[in-house]
Amino acid sequence: MSGFDVRCSRPARQRALVFLSSLGLALILISGVLIQRAGRDSAAQAAAPDPEITLAAAPADAEPTPLLRFEDLVAAEHELFMSLCEDCANLDARAVTVRRGQTFASVLADAGAGRVEAARAIAALDPLFSARRLRAGQDLTLYFDPSVEGEDGGARLEGLSFRPDSDTSFTVARTSETAFSAREAHARFQTHIVRASGAVESNLYLSALKAGASDAIIFRMAEVLGYAVDFRAIQPGDAFDVVFERDVARGGDVARSGEIVYLMFDGRGDALEYFRFESEDGEVGFYTAEGESARRLLMKIPINGARLSSHFGMRFHPILRRNRPHNGTDFAAPTGTPIMAAGAGIVERANRFGSYGNYVRLRHANGYKTVYAHLHNFARGIRAGARVQQGQIIGYVGNTGRSTGPHLHYEVHLNGRPINPMSLDLPEGRTLEGGELEAFFVERDRIIALRESAVDARQADGAPVLVATANENAG
Repeated sequence: MSGFDVRCSRPARQRALVFLSSLGLALILISGVLIQRAGRDSAAQAAAPDPEITLAAAPADAEPTPLLRFEDLVAAEHELFMSLCEDCANLDARAVTVRRGQTFASVLADAGAGRVEAARAIAALDPLFSARRLRAGQDLTLYFDPSVEGEDGGARLEGLSFRPDSDTSFTVARTSETAFSAREAHARFQTHIVRASGAVESNLYLSALKAGASDAIIFRMAEVLGYAVDFRAIQPGDAFDVVFERDVARGGDVARSGEIVYLMFDGRGDALEYFRFESEDGEVGFYTAEGESARRLLMKIPINGARLSSHFGMRFHPILRRNRPHNGTDFAAPTGTPIMAAGAGIVERANRFGSYGNYVRLRHANGYKTVYAHLHNFARGIRAGARVQQGQIIGYVGNTGRSTGPHLHYEVHLNGRPINPMSLDLPEGRTLEGGELEAFFVERDRIIALRESAVDARQADGAPVLVATANENAG
């Protein structure tokens, strides 16, 4: 449920609702509700300004509208509605999930909406959100009035609401017997700099989660460290420190994690320390304190959260039952685990290939090629001739071809000769020089200051909250 409350109104009340939806009177009514709420709250709460919603209908030359908490706006709309609709029945809210192959119209029809009513609701929404953008897996909440029969029989559709992402919410509400109105809302968050640090206990993933990092941040940590760290060798007691952006709503509710700005990992050797920096050409990367890129030509391990299940070299083949060369490294992981391009390059092949099953081969610089086999399926856009970036998802772990279980078979070739991916002596990436290096030193020092003042990532937790509205369409 998106957080919007869909209301009904009888035809006899329609002109009053339309008039009251104008900005001036709406603000007066909302202000009245807030004053009543303030009288019930403590003096400290009433005095604390925490505005977070703007009314998008304000004319350009008007004075700035006071920002309001989203829950206050919903409460005000509810009280306004109830003051006008004395005998409205309770609405029936039905949560539905879009299935593969369904259209917007079929989703509404399967939930019980009449064909004509569904078409009108979709038409009202179309200028803000095209029905073609609806994807399988999307959750929607549909509202019906069981006390009123729809035009095609059954309960009458009163509206719907859904959130396609953490930033945006859409609601459609009936405004008359034959019309619906749609509204779009965009979240506005504050960005905080937070820090998750500690020592590895059982494994890096669980330890970083315990320290306050999110799945997305840990995935990005693995990407950055993947050029220099053998994750199989991580041991309890190894230290980590990550400073990252976190978008939060009112009260510290976490909406999403942003970019990592600083990362340190100490595997009881020389500590690795990286700073985020955007170069003059717009490329964003991570660099050591001296300005050397964390990137290498290829990643040693192009998959996260996998177990090394078979090494490079001669081995006894589990299916053929004989010794033969194994020209790659196998990583066991659940079906569907994302596989990344080990380096930037061009797709030479992406199709079914004998005992390899679903197979991708990439061509990189300096005579290197990489192979990825037994994939469940390919990522969108991965086909022969396509260009890929390092770290881009190219496919997903599977069990196709000659395979005994879901895993990634990964090969690296140099000038046509297979080599062990785990012992690669990879060419280094970019090193900053001149004016760029000076600019990096300034940014590095700024990030160090941020690191020292960052809030502990464990201090904020919660769910996404919609805090700002915009855009309205009536139809």
